[in-house]
Amino acid sequence: MASISSNVLPAQVCKRIVRWTRRNDLAALCLTCKALQREAEVKMYEIIMTGNILATFRACQSVISRARLGPYVRSFYIFQDTGRFQRALPDGFWGVVQLALSKMRSLQCLVIHDPTYSNGWVLGDTSHVPFQLQEARLFFYWDRDFVRFLESQNKLKSLHIIDGPDNDPFLRLEVGSLPELQIFDGTLMAAEHIVSVTTSITHLQITLDTNSEPDLLAFVPKLARLTSLGALSILHLSEHLGVRAFPLIAATCCTLRHLGVIPLPLPGPNSIYFYRALLSMHQLRMLEVSTAAWTPQPTGIQQRILASEIRVYCPSIEYVCFWTGGGRTLWILDGNDWNYHSDNGHHTTLDALWKAR
Repeated sequence: MASISSNVLPAQVCKRIVRWTRRNDLAALCLTCKALQREAEVKMYEIIMTGNILATFRACQSVISRARLGPYVRSFYIFQDTGRFQRALPDGFWGVVQLALSKMRSLQCLVIHDPTYSNGWVLGDTSHVPFQLQEARLFFYWDRDFVRFLESQNKLKSLHIIDGPDNDPFLRLEVGSLPELQIFDGTLMAAEHIVSVTTSITHLQITLDTNSEPDLLAFVPKLARLTSLGALSILHLSEHLGVRAFPLIAATCCTLRHLGVIPLPLPGPNSIYFYRALLSMHQLRMLEVSTAAWTPQPTGIQQRILASEIRVYCPSIEYVCFWTGGGRTLWILDGNDWNYHSDNGHHTTLDALWKAR
């Protein structure tokens, strides 16, 4: 019987071997034979996400030095794992990143957590940006380079940023930019600008700070432009502002299916405004509420009673999530009963229930 050389293994056999190989073993598999090397490299470079800056730097160098590798990259992450020792960036790190990005013509997801927020220039030369992203999470300051890059991304569907354009007219996106954007997560200042240039958003999360709180009430009516908006999440909404904001949201966005994180008023006069607003939200399926101001915090049967009370005023509700001082509990309607799932404080604001509905 004739033997089959490993160098001429059928492509389908190689793909199946690689499919069942652990990611940590792909580098070793590359050394076995040429036939397996190509398929292993495709999988190994499809996602570059290490949490280790030196490993990311070396991966970028490989993409630059081997022309075949760049087109394999679909997702590229730059961040430092908080559980690791925090290393200084290698000399020339961002220049190498910029050159590597210019080789990634198939890139769809880009996540960059720049600890200084000041290296957005790596994306500014759009003549050397060969990709059209679908998802981006970019921790850069909003500057001209950043604006130029965003204006070039016509297929972007999900965007998370940490800065906005202030009032500088030279740092504003052109109307019609980001035509396919559906999911946006950012500051109130950035959200206000994004809503003014595109109306395709279906999921919106806004992070408030003490300086932006007064502007929220002026912003909410502008959400009427987003006729397809189905989910709205507002982080760090204070109780005193929530009493005024929730009725305004209910009047402007009465077709929401998801809303959070609304401070749940203590029993008293403010409760009237909360439950009256719920009456007009006929399509709401999930409501996230904060009880951080409650003493003691409602738990167990108390949360169950509150969830049932919320559903009396909003019969379409199927999920109620309580954010307490020490965790989060999701109550799920099951027939006429409620079941719950608790995460005991291991969640972060990035869990993104608002994107799941």
